[in-house]
Amino acid sequence: MRATRRRGASVLVATLLLGLATVTLASVPPRPLRSVVTLVHGLGLRVATDWLAVVALLSLADRVATEDGAVTRSTVRRLALAVFVGAFAIEVSPLVRLVAEPSAVDANVLVEGVARALQEGVFAAGLLVATAAGGARLRRELGDDGAGGLPLAPTDRLLPRVGPGTIGRVARVLGVVAALWFGIELVTRLTMGAPYFWLAVGDTAVAALGGAVDYAVLAVAFLALAVDGATVRSVVGGTAVVWLVLVLLGIGVAVLSAGLGVLLVGATATPMGAVESAGMGLWPDPDSWTRLLATGTFLAGAVGLWVVQRTVPEPDSGGPNATVDDSRTAR
Repeated sequence: MRATRRRGASVLVATLLLGLATVTLASVPPRPLRSVVTLVHGLGLRVATDWLAVVALLSLADRVATEDGAVTRSTVRRLALAVFVGAFAIEVSPLVRLVAEPSAVDANVLVEGVARALQEGVFAAGLLVATAAGGARLRRELGDDGAGGLPLAPTDRLLPRVGPGTIGRVARVLGVVAALWFGIELVTRLTMGAPYFWLAVGDTAVAALGGAVDYAVLAVAFLALAVDGATVRSVVGGTAVVWLVLVLLGIGVAVLSAGLGVLLVGATATPMGAVESAGMGLWPDPDSWTRLLATGTFLAGAVGLWVVQRTVPEPDSGGPNATVDDSRTAR
């Protein structure tokens, strides 16, 4: 019962934060109420998809924090499947209204909608799998330093104990996810009749890389909190760092995209106008909804993790009046 209340509290906090972020982003700059409602509906699909991944991550974190059952591959697979199916259902839901209408529906709209739903589901599930895989690698690296529970191995170091091996494990998982995303997107574009094959390949590859980079930042940031613990300082500082890293890596992807665009113009028959129309090389906006919502996703998950840690009873108490072990969370 305590575990149920603990998970419920963490999920509630994460939900409220994501909802607040959605309404805030839809309201700034100040807009009429009708516009706000429309934008909340549009942003809500992306937020709900990330919410599923955050809830699944908090469920795994609760298992680790209480040591109530091992986090096995079977557990991760079941959660990843649930996240994928849920995210697909959320993203494809607007198409139900179109199909139900008496007028004919453009087949291209249905194909693009289903493809987008598959892509969002793949990345949401990939965030969960990448974080879980990185966590498993991290626990092996810590060895005897990991005392069990959460945080895994708190220290007073300025930088978290997330090494290159863990980051590489996260990158490999998300690389596979990005390849799946790339395949779905490329097939969809070619089916829709993309006029320039190599432009479609290059633009799709850059988009897949950008998505993988964003989710890799979130996965590594979650692991950093798992190692040192989610405190007020680490949550606030981590949120700022996540936003900054997302912006900087976004600039790096944009530079790569610009170079690839120049290469396409020089090495293929792709005209410069088509490259510019595709948006390759555009400088990312630091306050874009994509980066702000990704930062909000981290903040929601981080606060949910803080709730999990604060409500875990002491290992040696176990009684109904068990209290929180403040020495593991307040530093």
